Amino acid sequence: SPCRLLIEFRLARSPPSMSGMPELIPPLMQDMGRPLVREGARELMSGFNIWQPAPQAQDSLFQIVGSDFSQVLEIHLRPSEVVTAEPRSMLFASDGVSLGADMGGLGQGCKRCCCAGESMFRLHLQHDGRNPNSVEKVALTPAFPAKVVPVDLRQYDGLIFNRGAFLAALGRDWHVDVKMVRSLGTACCAGQGLFMNTLHGDGMVFLNAGGTVMTKQLAPGEKIVVDKHGLLAFERAVTISIRSSGGCMVCCCAAQGLFNTELTGPGLVWVHTMSLGKLRQAVGAAAGGGGGGNQGGGS
Repeated sequence: SPCRLLIEFRLARSPPSMSGMPELIPPLMQDMGRPLVREGARELMSGFNIWQPAPQAQDSLFQIVGSDFSQVLEIHLRPSEVVTAEPRSMLFASDGVSLGADMGGLGQGCKRCCCAGESMFRLHLQHDGRNPNSVEKVALTPAFPAKVVPVDLRQYDGLIFNRGAFLAALGRDWHVDVKMVRSLGTACCAGQGLFMNTLHGDGMVFLNAGGTVMTKQLAPGEKIVVDKHGLLAFERAVTISIRSSGGCMVCCCAAQGLFNTELTGPGLVWVHTMSLGKLRQAVGAAAGGGGGGNQGGGS
């Protein structure tokens, strides 16, 4: 028909795309096409990476489900396997799981309670072995609205984590230790206290992290300044110190306090945007209890 011939003629006359001009891609497609780096993170222009959990294998012993606001860690236990968690973290357990509690030794209990900011006692959830062919299920949740961040200690042995960030660990070949900071100023103002918490072993551990989790690989000698509430964990090769936040106006009116935390590479650093300490301040301020300023540490 004449209309059809006219349409085909106009399509044939349509100009090709101009060479040298970049192809326009919708923002969503651009974001999805960004290269993924360590643990499924998406790299930002700042050098930070938005952490995202890597896809889990079908034979994985755990899975992390739920919304970013509050996630659930589900673990599959085979006969004699055990998961150790912070008290009050259990959501449910299947029929073949037995519960227990201990301190892991007086020394370990005192270190966790007095130095690491964790509970003195630990909750154990173990496959009771009544059915040797069964795989039992356990579900754990953070004590506050948070994500669950898995960390493989075979890769990050000696990882230093913030107070209150520990959620659970698989197996028995792991332990928490403490490391003294290098200066009194760091102890008082870097948000970690006199002792820093370290994780050792070759198992899988899980940390609590509120809000968005970001990572940055620091080069040797590279420095970065972070708010002490935002620090989640860092590798043992990273050095922690403090840096003055500025003058009295910054300290008193901008709620940054006297000092911020300074980290020096090499090593990987994890930060999160809504730590438990920051959440408490926000809730306290909303309830009329103050809570302003950059006070205290904690995850």
